[in-house]
Amino acid sequence: MTIRSQIIGIIGEGKMGTNLIHYLTEFGFMLHWVVSPEADISRIRRNFEKKVRRLAENDIIPAGSSDLLYQTTISSDISTLSDCDLVIEAITEDEAQKKKVLSLTDGVLKPDSILVSNSSSINPSVLCPSKSRESRFAGLHFFYPVNIANIVEIIKSPETSDITTEKLIAFLNVLGRKFIMLNEQESFILNRIFLDVQNEAFRIVDRGQASYAGIDRIVKKSLFPSGIFEFFDHVGLDTMLQSINNYTRDYPHSDYYRALISKLETLTSNGFLGRKSGSGFFDYTGNKSTVFRDQESPEQDEEIRNHLAFTYKNAARRLITHSGLTIDELNEALKEYFGTDKGPFE
Repeated sequence: MTIRSQIIGIIGEGKMGTNLIHYLTEFGFMLHWVVSPEADISRIRRNFEKKVRRLAENDIIPAGSSDLLYQTTISSDISTLSDCDLVIEAITEDEAQKKKVLSLTDGVLKPDSILVSNSSSINPSVLCPSKSRESRFAGLHFFYPVNIANIVEIIKSPETSDITTEKLIAFLNVLGRKFIMLNEQESFILNRIFLDVQNEAFRIVDRGQASYAGIDRIVKKSLFPSGIFEFFDHVGLDTMLQSINNYTRDYPHSDYYRALISKLETLTSNGFLGRKSGSGFFDYTGNKSTVFRDQESPEQDEEIRNHLAFTYKNAARRLITHSGLTIDELNEALKEYFGTDKGPFE
């Protein structure tokens, strides 16, 4: 069986699940998309059909798209995944919910099917639904948006087989995706590096040395294409809170992140979730300005910029010592992750 002839399943209708299914549509796979029972399947189907028509209009797929629509099922019935060769779980970063969905999925899959989680913060050995699936279970962490962020983390548990990783690599090669192979001790290395920068940026604001907009202006000018607090709002503050809690619960110095976590807890408990709710660190409703008129100070801006650049490089240096990656590999991965021309060691 060739990779393209395989049947791929996606679980989740959120931002990442939808982005993944729309991206995979371009490669001619037969796809099964499982959404939650509460989801509006008619609306999801209409949006999917619009996506397929746009792909055809732009000659990304053949003009006759009826076959592609026929090859994709959208359902809330998890048993539709029973004939899949690979299933990617992409629901919220909630450990209990993931375990429940993965257990149900494991129960309907073929014994030789590969099951992966797109989790950005929970290791595969924590999520693996059964002993019988251990060798065919892994983390396959895509970054959003999938069509732009050309890097994927393959995260192996101690039980993930070589055959499974080889098949995942073959799948990513068909997609033209770059990847890094990680064991659980260095899992989610790219997000963890960025977390140190995000945390330090928040500490600067918390000390009254800059505004959220001021930090983002400095960052976008000379470090990263997107602002740090814009990134929080774009991903969703509830998702970011869950992920940061997952990252830091086993950290020996987790108190270092306490102020940021407390701020996210306060915002989310009051319904400020970022763009999806209309406001987070910034307001998107049009009721008030989303850009604070902070005073630009070249000297202070340079100091903040240098401090965040040092934090970035120091985090990369600290985490690479625990990984099997080379400096060149990490540089290349971080350039893809941030969409920059240079990595921290260049």
